[in-house]
Amino acid sequence: MNNFLLSSIKPFYVMEILEKAQEYERKGRNITHLEIGEPTERTNSLIKKAAKQSINSNNSRYSNSLGIQELRDKIATKYKNNHGVSISPDQIVITNGSSAALILSLITLIKPGDSVILVEPYYPCYPQLIKILGGKVRIFKTSVQDKYQINIKKFSKFINKKDKVLILNSPSNPTGVSQNKDVLKFLSSLKINIISDEIYEGLNYDSDPETFLNYNKNSIVVNGFSKFYSMTGWRLGFLIAPKNLIRGIQKLQQNMYICAPTVSQYAGVGALSINQEEIERLLGSYKKRRDYALSSLRDMGIDVGYSPDSSFYIFADMSNYTDNSLDLSLDILKKVGLGVAPGIDFGPSFNKFIRFSYSSSLKNIQVGFGKMREYIKEYT
Repeated sequence: MNNFLLSSIKPFYVMEILEKAQEYERKGRNITHLEIGEPTERTNSLIKKAAKQSINSNNSRYSNSLGIQELRDKIATKYKNNHGVSISPDQIVITNGSSAALILSLITLIKPGDSVILVEPYYPCYPQLIKILGGKVRIFKTSVQDKYQINIKKFSKFINKKDKVLILNSPSNPTGVSQNKDVLKFLSSLKINIISDEIYEGLNYDSDPETFLNYNKNSIVVNGFSKFYSMTGWRLGFLIAPKNLIRGIQKLQQNMYICAPTVSQYAGVGALSINQEEIERLLGSYKKRRDYALSSLRDMGIDVGYSPDSSFYIFADMSNYTDNSLDLSLDILKKVGLGVAPGIDFGPSFNKFIRFSYSSSLKNIQVGFGKMREYIKEYT
Protein backbone atom coordinates (compact mmCIF):
# COMPACT_ATOMS: atom_id res chain seq x y z
CA MET A 1 0.00 0.00 0.00
CA ASN A 2 1.29 3.45 -0.91
CA ASN A 3 1.10 4.85 2.62
CA PHE A 4 3.26 7.89 1.86
CA LEU A 5 1.05 9.04 -1.01
CA LEU A 6 -2.22 8.29 0.76
CA SER A 7 -1.15 10.13 3.90
CA SER A 8 -0.10 13.19 1.88
CA ILE A 9 -3.45 13.58 0.08
CA LYS A 10 -5.56 16.27 1.72
CA PRO A 11 -9.29 15.81 2.29
CA PHE A 12 -11.83 17.54 0.09
CA TYR A 13 -13.08 19.61 3.02
CA VAL A 14 -16.35 20.74 1.47
CA MET A 15 -17.30 17.09 1.11
CA GLU A 16 -16.55 16.60 4.79
CA ILE A 17 -18.85 19.54 5.59
CA LEU A 18 -21.53 17.93 3.43
CA GLU A 19 -21.10 14.57 5.16
CA LYS A 20 -21.34 16.23 8.57
CA ALA A 21 -24.47 18.06 7.42
CA GLN A 22 -25.98 14.78 6.26
CA GLU A 23 -25.21 13.28 9.67
CA TYR A 24 -27.16 16.12 11.30
CA GLU A 25 -30.02 15.57 8.85
CA ARG A 26 -30.24 11.88 9.75
CA LYS A 27 -30.75 13.00 13.34
CA GLY A 28 -33.67 15.18 12.29
CA ARG A 29 -32.06 18.63 11.93
CA ASN A 30 -33.05 20.94 9.11
CA ILE A 31 -29.89 21.86 7.17
CA THR A 32 -29.60 24.46 4.43
CA HIS A 33 -26.97 23.62 1.82
CA LEU A 34 -24.92 26.48 0.37
CA GLU A 35 -21.68 24.49 0.46
CA ILE A 36 -21.96 22.30 -2.64
CA GLY A 37 -21.72 23.53 -6.24
CA GLU A 38 -24.51 21.28 -7.44
CA PRO A 39 -27.37 22.85 -9.41
CA THR A 40 -30.82 21.94 -8.13
CA GLU A 41 -32.52 22.70 -11.44
CA ARG A 42 -34.64 19.77 -12.60
CA THR A 43 -33.14 17.71 -15.40
CA ASN A 44 -34.53 19.12 -18.64
CA SER A 45 -37.18 16.96 -20.31
CA LEU A 46 -35.11 16.74 -23.52
CA ILE A 47 -32.26 15.15 -21.54
CA LYS A 48 -34.55 12.57 -19.94
CA LYS A 49 -36.29 11.86 -23.24
CA ALA A 50 -32.99 11.21 -25.04
CA ALA A 51 -31.82 8.91 -22.23
CA LYS A 52 -35.08 6.92 -22.30
CA GLN A 53 -34.87 6.57 -26.08
CA SER A 54 -31.34 5.28 -25.71
CA ILE A 55 -32.46 2.62 -23.23
CA ASN A 56 -35.52 1.65 -25.28
CA SER A 57 -33.34 1.31 -28.39
CA ASN A 58 -30.83 -0.86 -26.49
CA ASN A 59 -28.12 1.78 -26.93
CA SER A 60 -26.65 0.92 -23.55
CA ARG A 61 -23.52 -1.05 -24.42
CA TYR A 62 -19.94 0.18 -24.74
CA SER A 63 -19.55 3.05 -27.17
CA ASN A 64 -16.50 3.96 -29.20
CA SER A 65 -13.79 4.93 -26.70
CA LEU A 66 -13.80 8.49 -28.08
CA GLY A 67 -17.57 8.75 -27.57
CA ILE A 68 -20.61 8.48 -29.80
CA GLN A 69 -20.26 10.37 -33.06
CA GLU A 70 -23.53 12.28 -32.71
CA LEU A 71 -22.48 13.86 -29.42
CA ARG A 72 -19.02 14.80 -30.66
CA ASP A 73 -20.59 16.37 -33.76
CA LYS A 74 -22.99 18.41 -31.62
CA ILE A 75 -20.19 19.64 -29.33
CA ALA A 76 -18.17 20.78 -32.36
CA THR A 77 -21.25 22.61 -33.67
CA LYS A 78 -21.82 24.24 -30.28
CA TYR A 79 -18.27 25.65 -30.21
CA LYS A 80 -18.68 26.94 -33.76
CA ASN A 81 -22.04 28.60 -33.03
CA ASN A 82 -21.25 29.95 -29.54
CA HIS A 83 -17.59 30.88 -29.90
CA GLY A 84 -16.84 31.00 -33.63
CA VAL A 85 -14.07 28.43 -33.23
CA SER A 86 -13.76 25.56 -35.69
CA ILE A 87 -12.84 22.21 -34.18
CA SER A 88 -13.12 18.76 -35.64
CA PRO A 89 -15.23 16.13 -33.87
CA ASP A 90 -12.06 14.03 -34.10
CA GLN A 91 -10.48 16.41 -31.53
CA ILE A 92 -13.14 15.59 -28.93
CA VAL A 93 -13.06 12.78 -26.36
CA ILE A 94 -16.18 12.11 -24.27
CA THR A 95 -15.25 11.26 -20.67
CA ASN A 96 -16.59 10.11 -17.29
CA GLY A 97 -17.27 13.63 -16.09
CA SER A 98 -14.86 16.53 -16.41
CA SER A 99 -12.73 14.97 -13.65
CA ALA A 100 -11.74 12.13 -15.98
CA ALA A 101 -11.04 14.69 -18.72
CA LEU A 102 -8.72 16.55 -16.34
CA ILE A 103 -6.91 13.34 -15.31
CA LEU A 104 -6.41 12.27 -18.93
CA SER A 105 -5.12 15.74 -19.79
CA LEU A 106 -2.61 15.79 -16.93
CA ILE A 107 -1.30 12.30 -17.71
CA THR A 108 -0.86 13.41 -21.32
CA LEU A 109 1.13 16.54 -20.48
CA ILE A 110 3.23 15.84 -17.36
CA LYS A 111 5.69 13.27 -16.13
CA PRO A 112 6.98 12.80 -12.56
CA GLY A 113 8.86 15.87 -11.37
CA ASP A 114 7.26 18.30 -13.81
CA SER A 115 6.09 21.65 -12.46
CA VAL A 116 2.43 22.65 -12.80
CA ILE A 117 1.20 26.18 -12.07
CA LEU A 118 -2.10 26.60 -10.24
CA VAL A 119 -3.87 29.94 -9.96
CA GLU A 120 -4.95 30.42 -6.34
CA PRO A 121 -7.74 30.22 -5.25
CA TYR A 122 -8.12 26.95 -7.16
CA TYR A 123 -10.40 23.92 -7.40
CA PRO A 124 -9.38 21.67 -4.47
CA CYS A 125 -8.70 18.52 -6.50
CA TYR A 126 -6.04 20.12 -8.74
CA PRO A 127 -3.05 19.83 -6.37
CA GLN A 128 -4.08 16.36 -5.22
CA LEU A 129 -4.25 15.01 -8.79
CA ILE A 130 -0.89 16.57 -9.64
CA LYS A 131 0.63 14.99 -6.54
CA ILE A 132 -0.81 11.57 -7.42
CA LEU A 133 0.79 11.81 -10.86
CA GLY A 134 4.16 12.81 -9.43
CA GLY A 135 4.08 16.44 -10.49
CA LYS A 136 5.13 19.47 -8.47
CA VAL A 137 2.72 22.30 -7.70
CA ARG A 138 3.63 25.96 -8.00
CA ILE A 139 1.04 28.44 -6.79
CA PHE A 140 0.39 31.87 -8.28
CA LYS A 141 -1.87 33.87 -6.00
CA THR A 142 -4.58 36.24 -7.20
CA SER A 143 -6.30 38.69 -4.90
CA VAL A 144 -9.58 40.51 -4.41
CA GLN A 145 -7.65 43.75 -4.97
CA ASP A 146 -7.13 42.61 -8.57
CA LYS A 147 -10.73 41.31 -8.71
CA TYR A 148 -9.14 37.83 -8.92
CA GLN A 149 -7.72 38.58 -12.36
CA ILE A 150 -4.24 37.22 -13.08
CA ASN A 151 -1.82 40.14 -12.68
CA ILE A 152 0.13 40.04 -15.92
CA LYS A 153 3.23 41.82 -14.60
CA LYS A 154 3.47 39.60 -11.54
CA PHE A 155 2.87 36.45 -13.55
CA SER A 156 5.57 37.41 -16.06
CA LYS A 157 8.06 37.47 -13.20
CA PHE A 158 6.66 34.31 -11.62
CA ILE A 159 6.75 31.84 -14.52
CA ASN A 160 9.99 30.07 -15.39
CA LYS A 161 11.34 27.59 -17.94
CA LYS A 162 10.79 24.62 -15.61
CA ASP A 163 7.03 25.14 -15.59
CA LYS A 164 5.41 22.63 -17.95
CA VAL A 165 1.67 23.18 -17.52
CA LEU A 166 -0.72 25.89 -16.34
CA ILE A 167 -4.23 24.94 -15.26
CA LEU A 168 -6.61 27.80 -15.99
CA ASN A 169 -10.10 27.74 -14.48
CA SER A 170 -12.23 30.45 -16.06
CA PRO A 171 -15.00 30.98 -15.00
CA SER A 172 -13.56 30.14 -11.62
CA ASN A 173 -14.52 27.96 -8.74
CA PRO A 174 -14.55 29.43 -6.03
CA THR A 175 -14.66 33.10 -7.11
CA GLY A 176 -17.10 33.07 -10.03
CA VAL A 177 -14.70 35.31 -11.98
CA SER A 178 -13.87 35.01 -15.68
CA GLN A 179 -10.40 36.10 -16.74
CA ASN A 180 -10.55 39.10 -19.07
CA LYS A 181 -9.43 39.22 -22.70
CA ASP A 182 -6.08 40.89 -21.91
CA VAL A 183 -5.18 38.08 -19.52
CA LEU A 184 -6.26 35.38 -21.98
CA LYS A 185 -4.25 36.97 -24.80
CA PHE A 186 -1.21 37.19 -22.53
CA LEU A 187 -1.47 33.56 -21.44
CA SER A 188 -1.85 32.42 -25.05
CA SER A 189 1.54 33.96 -25.87
CA LEU A 190 3.42 31.96 -23.23
CA LYS A 191 5.50 28.90 -24.05
CA ILE A 192 3.68 26.61 -21.66
CA ASN A 193 1.03 23.90 -22.07
CA ILE A 194 -2.35 25.11 -20.85
CA ILE A 195 -5.25 23.01 -19.61
CA SER A 196 -8.28 25.29 -19.67
CA ASP A 197 -10.93 23.98 -17.28
CA GLU A 198 -14.13 25.47 -18.69
CA ILE A 199 -16.70 23.45 -16.75
CA TYR A 200 -18.63 26.70 -16.00
CA GLU A 201 -18.45 27.92 -19.62
CA GLY A 202 -21.72 29.55 -20.62
CA LEU A 203 -22.80 30.38 -17.06
CA ASN A 204 -21.95 34.03 -17.69
CA TYR A 205 -24.09 36.97 -16.54
CA ASP A 206 -21.94 40.10 -16.91
CA SER A 207 -19.38 38.90 -19.46
CA ASP A 208 -19.43 37.12 -22.80
CA PRO A 209 -18.75 33.36 -22.67
CA GLU A 210 -15.17 32.57 -23.69
CA THR A 211 -13.13 29.54 -24.62
CA PHE A 212 -9.36 29.57 -24.52
CA LEU A 213 -9.41 27.94 -27.94
CA ASN A 214 -10.16 31.40 -29.36
CA TYR A 215 -6.70 32.41 -28.18
CA ASN A 216 -4.65 29.21 -28.44
CA LYS A 217 -5.83 26.19 -30.42
CA ASN A 218 -2.95 24.08 -29.10
CA SER A 219 -4.36 24.08 -25.57
CA ILE A 220 -6.46 21.32 -24.03
CA VAL A 221 -9.98 22.30 -22.99
CA VAL A 222 -11.83 20.41 -20.25
CA ASN A 223 -15.61 20.78 -20.09
CA GLY A 224 -18.74 18.84 -19.27
CA PHE A 225 -22.47 18.79 -18.67
CA SER A 226 -22.63 18.76 -14.85
CA LYS A 227 -22.92 22.47 -14.10
CA PHE A 228 -24.58 24.15 -17.09
CA TYR A 229 -27.09 21.35 -17.71
CA SER A 230 -27.55 20.26 -14.07
CA MET A 231 -26.30 16.75 -14.87
CA THR A 232 -23.90 16.09 -11.98
CA GLY A 233 -24.93 12.47 -11.47
CA TRP A 234 -24.83 11.60 -15.16
CA ARG A 235 -20.99 11.77 -15.09
CA LEU A 236 -20.59 13.24 -18.56
CA GLY A 237 -17.63 15.38 -19.57
CA PHE A 238 -15.37 15.92 -22.53
CA LEU A 239 -12.01 17.26 -23.55
CA ILE A 240 -10.88 19.00 -26.71
CA ALA A 241 -7.24 18.54 -27.71
CA PRO A 242 -4.94 19.03 -30.70
CA LYS A 243 -5.24 16.15 -33.17
CA ASN A 244 -1.69 14.95 -32.54
CA LEU A 245 -2.61 14.17 -28.90
CA ILE A 246 -5.92 12.39 -29.51
CA ARG A 247 -4.60 8.90 -30.28
CA GLY A 248 -2.55 8.85 -27.07
CA ILE A 249 -5.52 10.10 -25.03
CA GLN A 250 -7.74 7.51 -26.69
CA LYS A 251 -5.40 4.70 -25.59
CA LEU A 252 -5.44 6.06 -22.03
CA GLN A 253 -9.24 6.18 -22.14
CA GLN A 254 -9.44 2.59 -23.38
CA ASN A 255 -7.24 1.32 -20.55
CA MET A 256 -8.58 3.49 -17.72
CA TYR A 257 -12.28 4.04 -18.44
CA ILE A 258 -13.14 2.14 -21.67
CA CYS A 259 -15.73 4.80 -22.53
CA ALA A 260 -18.09 7.28 -20.93
CA PRO A 261 -21.52 5.97 -19.85
CA THR A 262 -23.38 5.35 -23.10
CA VAL A 263 -26.86 6.31 -21.86
CA SER A 264 -25.41 9.55 -20.45
CA GLN A 265 -23.85 10.31 -23.83
CA TYR A 266 -27.25 10.10 -25.52
CA ALA A 267 -28.64 12.29 -22.73
CA GLY A 268 -25.93 14.80 -23.64
CA VAL A 269 -27.27 14.89 -27.20
CA GLY A 270 -30.59 15.89 -25.68
CA ALA A 271 -28.95 18.56 -23.55
CA LEU A 272 -27.40 20.19 -26.62
CA SER A 273 -30.88 20.41 -28.17
CA ILE A 274 -32.24 22.74 -25.45
CA ASN A 275 -33.39 26.01 -27.01
CA GLN A 276 -31.87 29.41 -26.35
CA GLU A 277 -35.00 30.74 -24.66
CA GLU A 278 -34.69 28.11 -21.93
CA ILE A 279 -30.99 28.88 -21.52
CA GLU A 280 -31.69 32.61 -21.15
CA ARG A 281 -34.29 31.83 -18.47
CA LEU A 282 -31.70 29.80 -16.56
CA LEU A 283 -29.06 32.53 -16.76
CA GLY A 284 -31.54 35.18 -15.64
CA SER A 285 -32.45 33.03 -12.65
CA TYR A 286 -28.81 32.63 -11.62
CA LYS A 287 -28.17 36.35 -11.97
CA LYS A 288 -31.14 37.10 -9.71
CA ARG A 289 -29.77 34.70 -7.11
CA ARG A 290 -26.29 36.24 -7.38
CA ASP A 291 -27.64 39.73 -6.84
CA TYR A 292 -29.67 38.62 -3.82
CA ALA A 293 -26.65 36.88 -2.26
CA LEU A 294 -24.38 39.90 -2.73
CA SER A 295 -27.00 42.25 -1.28
CA SER A 296 -27.55 39.98 1.72
CA LEU A 297 -23.85 39.77 2.50
CA ARG A 298 -23.52 43.57 2.29
CA ASP A 299 -26.44 43.93 4.70
CA MET A 300 -24.54 41.71 7.15
CA GLY A 301 -21.46 43.90 6.86
CA ILE A 302 -19.58 41.41 4.69
CA ASP A 303 -18.25 43.26 1.64
CA VAL A 304 -16.73 40.65 -0.68
CA GLY A 305 -14.97 43.37 -2.68
CA TYR A 306 -15.97 42.19 -6.15
CA SER A 307 -18.95 40.98 -8.16
CA PRO A 308 -18.86 37.46 -9.65
CA ASP A 309 -19.64 37.58 -13.37
CA SER A 310 -20.12 33.82 -13.89
CA SER A 311 -20.81 30.39 -12.37
CA PHE A 312 -22.67 30.34 -9.02
CA TYR A 313 -20.15 31.12 -6.28
CA ILE A 314 -19.25 34.01 -4.00
CA PHE A 315 -15.93 33.99 -2.14
CA ALA A 316 -16.07 36.03 1.05
CA ASP A 317 -13.31 37.28 3.33
CA MET A 318 -14.28 36.32 6.90
CA SER A 319 -11.07 37.50 8.60
CA ASN A 320 -13.15 39.64 10.98
CA TYR A 321 -14.55 36.42 12.38
CA THR A 322 -11.92 33.69 12.03
CA ASP A 323 -8.38 32.58 11.33
CA ASN A 324 -9.56 29.07 10.49
CA SER A 325 -12.21 28.63 7.82
CA LEU A 326 -12.80 24.95 8.57
CA ASP A 327 -13.52 25.64 12.22
CA LEU A 328 -15.81 28.52 11.22
CA SER A 329 -17.68 26.39 8.66
CA LEU A 330 -18.20 23.59 11.18
CA ASP A 331 -19.38 26.08 13.80
CA ILE A 332 -21.88 27.72 11.40
CA LEU A 333 -23.20 24.26 10.54
CA LYS A 334 -23.49 23.27 14.20
CA LYS A 335 -25.01 26.51 15.49
CA VAL A 336 -27.51 27.45 12.76
CA GLY A 337 -27.66 24.49 10.38
CA LEU A 338 -26.05 26.17 7.37
CA GLY A 339 -23.50 24.45 5.15
CA VAL A 340 -20.76 26.61 3.60
CA ALA A 341 -17.41 25.70 2.03
CA PRO A 342 -14.20 26.52 3.96
CA GLY A 343 -11.66 28.64 2.11
CA ILE A 344 -8.78 26.33 3.05
CA ASP A 345 -10.10 23.98 0.37
CA PHE A 346 -9.12 26.51 -2.29
CA GLY A 347 -5.55 27.25 -1.24
CA PRO A 348 -3.46 28.02 1.84
CA SER A 349 -3.68 31.78 1.31
CA PHE A 350 -7.46 31.74 1.75
CA ASN A 351 -7.95 30.09 5.14
CA LYS A 352 -9.92 33.14 6.33
CA PHE A 353 -12.46 32.90 3.49
CA ILE A 354 -15.62 30.89 2.95
CA ARG A 355 -17.45 30.11 -0.28
CA PHE A 356 -21.19 30.44 -0.70
CA SER A 357 -22.88 28.54 -3.54
CA TYR A 358 -26.07 30.01 -5.00
CA SER A 359 -26.73 26.99 -7.23
CA SER A 360 -29.91 26.05 -5.37
CA SER A 361 -33.35 27.68 -5.45
CA LEU A 362 -33.83 31.34 -4.52
CA LYS A 363 -36.05 30.25 -1.62
CA ASN A 364 -33.31 27.99 -0.26
CA ILE A 365 -30.74 30.77 -0.66
CA GLN A 366 -32.99 33.19 1.23
CA VAL A 367 -33.30 30.69 4.09
CA GLY A 368 -29.55 30.11 4.05
CA PHE A 369 -28.61 33.77 4.26
CA GLY A 370 -31.20 34.21 6.99
CA LYS A 371 -29.29 31.59 8.96
CA MET A 372 -26.00 33.33 8.20
CA ARG A 373 -27.48 36.60 9.46
CA GLU A 374 -28.53 34.81 12.65
CA TYR A 375 -25.02 33.39 13.10
CA ILE A 376 -23.36 36.80 12.70
CA LYS A 377 -25.81 38.40 15.14
CA GLU A 378 -25.90 35.69 17.82
CA TYR A 379 -22.50 34.01 17.75
CA THR A 380 -19.88 36.58 16.69
